Amino acid sequence: MDERVKNYYKRNHLYASKMILPDTGEKFRHSCNDCTFFIPVKGQQTTRRMCVSGVKAYRAGHKRVPEEIDILELMLILGKEVLEGMLNRAEHHQVACGTFRQKLY
Repeated sequence: MDERVKNYYKRNHLYASKMILPDTGEKFRHSCNDCTFFIPVKGQQTTRRMCVSGVKAYRAGHKRVPEEIDILELMLILGKEVLEGMLNRAEHHQVACGTFRQKLY
């Protein structure tokens, strides 16, 4: 690099002040498969994996997140409308969301 280019980057405040939040690194490093909240939900005919971080009792730590859960239990906790909304959004993401917690094996 010649001296003129180096001086440009030294004086450029946007380039010099790259700020990355501490949690951002973990969000980029992990996927949904490594998350505690991404568990299998058993229905009558199929079993699908979905994120249960929308359940306040699990997210706050009041209840332990099970290894797998029956759809009827979730319906009793959440209600039918909220559960349908969660099932419509239930898919595996490459990048973990903000409620990521590392799964302990």
